[in-house]
Amino acid sequence: MIDLKQFKIRHKLFAKLDYDNAFAGFWGYKTKTETENNHILDNNFGKETYRRLCWILPKWHAYRGVPGIKWMEVLKDSLSNMSEAYNQIRNYSLLVFDEVPIEPLQLIWHELGRVKETNGKRDDNGMYYVVAVTKPLMFLWGQTVAFDSYVRSRAPLSDKNLRYQTKWSFEDWRRNMIMFQEELKRLPEHIEHFKQVSHEKFGNDSAIPYGQFLDLYYWVG
Repeated sequence: MIDLKQFKIRHKLFAKLDYDNAFAGFWGYKTKTETENNHILDNNFGKETYRRLCWILPKWHAYRGVPGIKWMEVLKDSLSNMSEAYNQIRNYSLLVFDEVPIEPLQLIWHELGRVKETNGKRDDNGMYYVVAVTKPLMFLWGQTVAFDSYVRSRAPLSDKNLRYQTKWSFEDWRRNMIMFQEELKRLPEHIEHFKQVSHEKFGNDSAIPYGQFLDLYYWVG
């Protein structure tokens, strides 16, 4: 699935491609901010997190085709609505994705998914543009792959038809994330390298952005 030698090469390349140091800067902010009692969507830091995402996400093409003011207004509301749900999942890593409580994870899926919907409302069937959920959540949580069209074309997926589908269900996303979890758990050398990279870059190896590391592997090159 992942060649460690290639990952090391692509990780160095990604540092040059990371628009204005966007991910590294945000993850550094997150790891320095979050403690047992504080997190980046709480009342103390929510406004700053929102401001940063409003700057980053357009550069990462998360909301192409959606008027700027509209998605920013919906995103602000969604981040507030999902603050407690985020707090419930933030300490889980990709390595235990199957243990993440379903209810808060589904709430986050709906809140981020609706940001790119024309009416800004939840879809009754939970079908959303996958990048509308996964790109901001990759910054906030670090454990999901972003699944943009390029990554979908290169990464292994549970159903090849999902490569061509811009809208996914919650079950589609969760099934693929568990597949990534199972594969990563079979690669202890990779896990140790990811911990080392996280410690060297962010001074922290307890919050490791496994999902983003996998995403850059398929996105770069």
